[in-house]
Amino acid sequence: MDAVSDIVSRILDAAAEEFAGQGFAGAKVEAIAKRAGVNKAGLYYHVGNKEKLYEAVMLRLFGQVAGAVEQAAVPGLSPGEALAALAEALAGLFSRLPMLPRIMALEMASGAANMPAAAMMEFRRIFGVTRGILARGQETGLLRPAEPVFVHLTLVGGMIVYSLSEPLRQRFAQVAQAMGMRTDMPVGEMGAFLAGVLTRGLAAEPKEGGA
Repeated sequence: MDAVSDIVSRILDAAAEEFAGQGFAGAKVEAIAKRAGVNKAGLYYHVGNKEKLYEAVMLRLFGQVAGAVEQAAVPGLSPGEALAALAEALAGLFSRLPMLPRIMALEMASGAANMPAAAMMEFRRIFGVTRGILARGQETGLLRPAEPVFVHLTLVGGMIVYSLSEPLRQRFAQVAQAMGMRTDMPVGEMGAFLAGVLTRGLAAEPKEGGA
């Protein structure tokens, strides 16, 4: 990585942390520059103003999501395997990029008020993976018809909520333990659980006379 690329990467890393912690409205360019170890002039020169920063962060993050889920749900997997692979890829991203689920939740809560138009192409790729899994499952007779948006938001939304609930789950841990429950499972287990629930719930009814 050359010097300029390193500076841009540091700026975008710092911006992602700031946007995740403060939201778009509350984020400060000064704070981002300080996190990145650059001055404001350098930040504006390399990336741009606050809107440009947010656009670059969103394209970077959701580009990573799109790439990861496209690689995970390869052709040849059964629908259940593909949904599990999708969940595993998301869990890996959420663990490696803890700001990601928070930014996703903030965008949903704001009605995507600050979502850059360019990021919508990455969302198209991401939703396209879920749509493709369902289409292949229906074509092979393994899945019954279902709305891809419902399926996608059940899986991804559940994993986002679970990731963000960690502080609450930690506070509830002693009470949960006394009730014979656990609250410390990694997000990957939640993803696998949701993928299994969806696979069983969407399974096509056996044909009459079938084995």
